[in-house]
Amino acid sequence: MKRFQFPLDRVLRWRAGQAALEELKLEQLCDSLARLNQEKREVESQRSVSERDLLGQAWIQAAALQSLDRYRRHARDKIRDFEQQEKHAAAQMEEQRQRVIQARKNAELLERLKQKALEEWQAACDREQETLATELFLARRGREHRKTEFRIQKSESRSLRSPVSGPHSEF
Repeated sequence: MKRFQFPLDRVLRWRAGQAALEELKLEQLCDSLARLNQEKREVESQRSVSERDLLGQAWIQAAALQSLDRYRRHARDKIRDFEQQEKHAAAQMEEQRQRVIQARKNAELLERLKQKALEEWQAACDREQETLATELFLARRGREHRKTEFRIQKSESRSLRSPVSGPHSEF
């Protein structure tokens, strides 16, 4: 029997590649979200350090308080921007997760089809081998039976041709 060949193998490889590509895109979005989160924490940390440094002084000038207030507003606005970007990135990640799930399902469907086709091919191979083994057995058995019949006929024909030897054989 010929070797197993799945007709949709190229499609299976393409779908598996698509799933890997979608997973890579999801990973990039996760990295992007992590960077946004890190930048937001840095702004929050810098704001806290600035407040602590200024408010920890024994006396503070009004200009320094105004500057701190402007910095707080600027940091708050930056944090809001980061939070908006995080929400947007989280929504993109969810969409990408759905694409990854669908791409994996598509690849797994073809993989199951390939497995089923392989099992059917293996069963057909097994049946073919069983049929061949049965035919060989029957052919050998038939040959042995014919040899046995031939020997029996040969011995019978010899016994019919050979003169009977004994006390009454000479008349």
